[in-house]
Amino acid sequence: MSPLHGAARIVTRVLLGRHDIPQQCVLGMRDPQDEIAVELHGLDAPRDVTTRHTLASAVPFSVCISLEGDLDQIVRKAENLSLRFREKSGSQRLLGEFALHPRAIIPIDDHKGYCFTVSRCKNYCLPQARLLAHYFHGACVRWRHPPDLHMSSRDIRAMPIFFICPRPVGLISVGGVTGNLFPVNLMGPLGDRKFGFALNSTRQSMPLVKRAGQFALSSVPLERASMIRQMGGNHKRESIDWQELPFDITLSKRLGLPVPCFSLRVREMEVITSQDMGSHTLFITRILEDENYRDGSQFFMIHGMYQACRQQLDPQPACP
Repeated sequence: MSPLHGAARIVTRVLLGRHDIPQQCVLGMRDPQDEIAVELHGLDAPRDVTTRHTLASAVPFSVCISLEGDLDQIVRKAENLSLRFREKSGSQRLLGEFALHPRAIIPIDDHKGYCFTVSRCKNYCLPQARLLAHYFHGACVRWRHPPDLHMSSRDIRAMPIFFICPRPVGLISVGGVTGNLFPVNLMGPLGDRKFGFALNSTRQSMPLVKRAGQFALSSVPLERASMIRQMGGNHKRESIDWQELPFDITLSKRLGLPVPCFSLRVREMEVITSQDMGSHTLFITRILEDENYRDGSQFFMIHGMYQACRQQLDPQPACP
C-alpha cells in the first residue's frame, strides 16, 4: 500500500467512524412494525400515515400517500408539506423529514393516492459533520463505480430517510407456470385493503405484473433473508423454472399461484391501476384474499444510518 493510499484510508476512517455504514441492514420484526411513526404535516393537524404510504419512484424520489378523496384543492394549495419519521417510543425523536411537492393524484375508490416529489431532505440519524462525510464518501464511490440508476443528490439523500421506517421484504408470485417469483421492498399498505408498490420500469418484472393484473405477495421469515436477497436477479427475467427453486412451493388459496411453503402470510391482489412515475412504475392494488400461514419474525430492512442511530454509535459490522 502506498503512503498516499494509507493516508487516504486514515482520513476516511476519521471522517466516517470506525465502520462504514451499509446501505441495507436486516431486521426481524412483526408486521406491522411498531418502531417508527410516519407523519404528514402541513394540511391541518399532523396525520399518522405509517400504514397509508409507499414509495412511488426513486427518480425523481416520490411517495404516494392515501388520503380522503376531497382534499385535492387543499393539497395543491398547502405550503410547507412534509413527511416526518419519528420514534414511536422513548423520547419520540424526530429522525428525518422530507419537504413535499404535489405531483399527481390517483383515484382509489373513495380515497385518492396523493403523490409527492421530495424537494428537501433532513436526516437527523447522525451528527451533521459525520453525515456530510458519508455523503462525500458516497459521491466518490459513485464517481468511481457509476450505478445503473442515475440519481440526483437529493434523491440519494432521500432513500436513507425513507428506510428509517423498517420496510418488510416480500416475494411476488406472478404468472403461474410461465411466471416469476421475485423480492420486493418498495411497498406499503394504503388503507382499506389497498396496497401499493413500485417496480423498476426497465426490469422484466414490471411488464409481467402489468400484463397479469393479479399476483400473490408472500411474507418472508427472517431466517430466509439471505436466500431471498440472492433472488433479486429474477427481476431481469421473464420467467423462472419453478422446479429449480431451493424450497418447496404450494398454491395460493384464491388465485392458485405458486407461493413458498415457508410463507408467514400470503396476500392475493389485483391491480387497480399503474402509473409511470419515472424510474419506477407505481402499482396500486386491491387485496382479494389475506391468509396467515404461521406466526414468526419477518424479514425487514432499514438503512445503515438508522441502524447507527438505533445503536447510538456507528454500527458494528453485523448487518448481513
